[in-house]
Amino acid sequence: MAKTTPAHGIVIANGTVVTMNRERQLVADGAVLIKGDRIAAIGKAADLLAANPGAEFVDATGCLVTPGFVDAHNHPAHFLSKGLLDDVETGRRWATRLYPFDTKIGPDECYWGSMGTFAEMIRNGTTCFADPGGFYPEETIRAAERIGIRGVVTRSITDIHDAGRPTPDALMGSPAEIVDGMKRLHGEHHGGAEGRIRVWMGLRTVMATSDELCRAVRDAAELLGVGIHAHLAINPLETQQCLRKWGARPVERYRRLGLLGPNFLAVHMGAADLSEVELLAGLDVKIGHCPSASMLGAFGCISHGHFPEMIAAGMTVGLGSDAAAISRFLDLVRVMYLAACAHKDVHYDAEIMGAHKAFEMATIDGARALLWDDAIGSLETGKLADITIVECSGLEWHPRPAFNPVANLVYSSSGAAVRSVMINGRFVMRDRRLLTLEEDELRAATSRAAADAVRLAGLPEEQRWPVI
Repeated sequence: MAKTTPAHGIVIANGTVVTMNRERQLVADGAVLIKGDRIAAIGKAADLLAANPGAEFVDATGCLVTPGFVDAHNHPAHFLSKGLLDDVETGRRWATRLYPFDTKIGPDECYWGSMGTFAEMIRNGTTCFADPGGFYPEETIRAAERIGIRGVVTRSITDIHDAGRPTPDALMGSPAEIVDGMKRLHGEHHGGAEGRIRVWMGLRTVMATSDELCRAVRDAAELLGVGIHAHLAINPLETQQCLRKWGARPVERYRRLGLLGPNFLAVHMGAADLSEVELLAGLDVKIGHCPSASMLGAFGCISHGHFPEMIAAGMTVGLGSDAAAISRFLDLVRVMYLAACAHKDVHYDAEIMGAHKAFEMATIDGARALLWDDAIGSLETGKLADITIVECSGLEWHPRPAFNPVANLVYSSSGAAVRSVMINGRFVMRDRRLLTLEEDELRAATSRAAADAVRLAGLPEEQRWPVI
């Protein structure tokens, strides 16, 4: 990330600017002026070009200029396990695939898995991610620093065996060891990479975290002034196990432990009931919705979740891709489509959710979920210049009897239409070419690292149909 912004700034001009400001204004024939890492002005192209003759001109004719997308939940290292979890029952998925993978990958595999994730994210318009925890967070941070993406990182935090699928000892630690390590990680990396990296606390699952660890994580998050990223209320089985072991449903258990509040990001949440939605709304808990992971992984978040009700209650709900292994893609535009459409079908209601709400979830609401909406998630003067430029010339955008840019993007297009991406005022992809690494190097390195991980974990290379 050595290249700097031109001295006189950059003007991205002649596109339709989707601001996501409070009024949700669109600027036709619009422009965004970037100086340093910040947005200096937004207005009509003719005005900003005339006022800034020395600025670098980026022509966005026929494009949307939007805030960079925010992925509120993704496991970067699991990029290397893509294809290993397809169509596998939940218990077997963890016990025979994911846990062996997690226990065998090392720093190199985590680094290249993260690089693969971030490259796919950027190519599809995502500028910020939230990682709920890997086992080598330093390597995820190193990858983010190199490629130029923004993100929130934690470590996979667990200290007891998960009911029904015992957690490997290699993935656990004592509460004191875990929290001390997270405090060191925070001290070394929080605010790093020119402010692009933040370090939070995390909790892997409600069944793999003791009361002692939960309280220690709660206290550390309060001390450091950071959030807590956690999987919660994932499915009915977890609820049954939690009732048997702790005498409370997952949400109630975490409430009793004092974890729930405005800095808590609860992900999946398909098994939360309506009374819990009311409780969580009152506590201003943030939600991460991962519809693609739920549909491929059979979590039940679409059929049993209450996400429209959460939104109606005023809760902040962001969107996540979860992982390349369980979603199979990291294209947040496709995730927007699922969030906008799937709940309509379940509720027999064509007016539930919709494209505009899904776009909010992937931009400003995602930023709110990550407690970063003061600086990202919308295009406004003074905010950080995280910008996605979307090409609207493809056939999927035509004809245009009534051009509604947000609905056209969500319902008709995909991340493949993203032309260029800027993070912190610097282009990390321009005209579909990644600028911070060579894609040939990435393909070779991720293929090698994935093969090594599969071999070390002893995982099967399955083919459902014969290869001749």
